[in-house]
Amino acid sequence: MIAFAGNFDSNCHICPIHTFPEQEPEAQAIALTPVSASCQQITTCLQDTLTVPQGKPVTTDYPQANVTLYQNGKNQPFASCLVIWQACHLMTRRPYHRWHPEGDYRLYEYQGRSGTLIYRLPYYRDPSKDSIDMRVILIHLLLAACVTSQSRPWAEAIVIHDRIIAEFLGLHQRKDINRIKKLLLIESLVRQACELEVEIRWQQKGKIKSIHLPFAPLWSVQPTYHLSKGEDGSHYLSGISFRFLAGSWSTYFLNQEQARSKTAYYQYGWLPISFAPKIMQLWQRHEGAVVMLLHFLFRLRVGQDRSAKVATLLKLIYGEPYLHVAWYRSEVRRKVITAFESDLEQLFYYGLKPLFENSTYPEEIQPWWISSQNLPDDPDEAFNYWTEAAPGAKTTINSKKKWAQMLNAALTIVEFPEDWRADVSKATLKPRTPSQSSAGNPVTGAMVRTARLKRGLSQRQLSLLLNKSQSWLRDVELDRYKIKPKDMLLLTAVLEDLPPA
Repeated sequence: MIAFAGNFDSNCHICPIHTFPEQEPEAQAIALTPVSASCQQITTCLQDTLTVPQGKPVTTDYPQANVTLYQNGKNQPFASCLVIWQACHLMTRRPYHRWHPEGDYRLYEYQGRSGTLIYRLPYYRDPSKDSIDMRVILIHLLLAACVTSQSRPWAEAIVIHDRIIAEFLGLHQRKDINRIKKLLLIESLVRQACELEVEIRWQQKGKIKSIHLPFAPLWSVQPTYHLSKGEDGSHYLSGISFRFLAGSWSTYFLNQEQARSKTAYYQYGWLPISFAPKIMQLWQRHEGAVVMLLHFLFRLRVGQDRSAKVATLLKLIYGEPYLHVAWYRSEVRRKVITAFESDLEQLFYYGLKPLFENSTYPEEIQPWWISSQNLPDDPDEAFNYWTEAAPGAKTTINSKKKWAQMLNAALTIVEFPEDWRADVSKATLKPRTPSQSSAGNPVTGAMVRTARLKRGLSQRQLSLLLNKSQSWLRDVELDRYKIKPKDMLLLTAVLEDLPPA
């Protein structure tokens, strides 16, 4: 099986795609498989058949798919090894990715703690421009999810068709493009995904020997083009089916049998059912949000830390050189801060809700949309907040002070959409649950709030008495913050109805 590549095929005279117009078949529906999947002329050869049929298209007789995704209705295991992680990140087309020309290819090298990954694309694909579609990320994730259903994905083919891909991407709901354009888009995305090759140089770890794999495609594919006959006698493209094999990387990073004997890896995460539609919604206007979603998707596996430094996220989105420019140019700082806070807002409304660490990310530099989420329920308290706290917290959006604070700040993801929860162990959620609000102390956030209201104090007034920020008190009452013993002494001294510390 041959992966899509950038060369023209030399067997046109025997390729059924090329000779189809000369044969004039009588069948109502036929399936054509090219001699070589690497041929770039397939679409050109089908131009005469790419007419839009009148009325409802004929139902295509596809080969039966051998995978079923999202059987639990929430999420799906997917190969989450670094090979796939970096491939998806490269498809975000970050401007700081340095691709180097070498012969007929462009190369990108990633140096990690465990080894080196070298990716390459055909030279005519320029990742810094629009020749690479960001939606190729989703094709990689779809295939990474499909291969987990096979025990030997490097030898057992995956069979899917365009309708499965269209449903995964949400294209089946789009009414603004016809079926022919959808098929051509799917074919283009699959072709781009299968053009990416990787060379792996991995260090030995325990019983797992060092790995050195030469360049090979991440995915090999054999497409079949299904044509149907219209009422006027002409044939048109009615569907595409694909047979995929995972590349040689899967023998080392998705090998269940050898992973049991600790001689290979089996690395997987959980792909939420809402992830692909969200990427399709964000990819054109909020590329930074897409980068952060990918970061958390791969990072938030069982036992992984849910915290992230703002500087790390900004480097992933913009690159370190661009952040240096922001130090000296106020218009760049304004652009970066505004875009970053807008991207964070997209994640918040999607359901990945961040908690800003008060020690490093104080309320005065937090995004303004956070204030609207944390408004007190009581109308008087809300009025006091907007008239007293908000004006004092407002800072210049592009000030160097705020920029310096943000680069030293951190945040923690404390809430997830329902379909993300399979990839986070219960142990990692314990620090934020109400029962853990204060180790060894029975006081809860609800008790603090009740005692405060009984004394007739607003959050603003109580925070001043405690010499704390209002956001700290708000987090305490929402059980987002672990109350330290010294803070418990302050609370019990001011609020008489709390049990003694």
